[in-house]
Amino acid sequence: MDTVTDIAACPVDPSARQLAELQGLCSLWLVMWCWYRREYMAIARFDTADPILFDPDPRRLVYRCRAAELAVTA
Repeated sequence: MDTVTDIAACPVDPSARQLAELQGLCSLWLVMWCWYRREYMAIARFDTADPILFDPDPRRLVYRCRAAELAVTA
């Protein structure tokens, strides 16, 4: 990387509405946007093997949150 144009573009920060929708889908988690890592972060509000999850894709984050919830109840 020799110039500014060689730096990869960062995804746009999600809106408050998008974060609220994601939080509604993951009610057992505290969901935030990590501006430093440029991805979503979910912190479990229950005891689990993976209490903090990171993912840039909100759909994948919901899937991972649900999988962690099911692993605890199984």
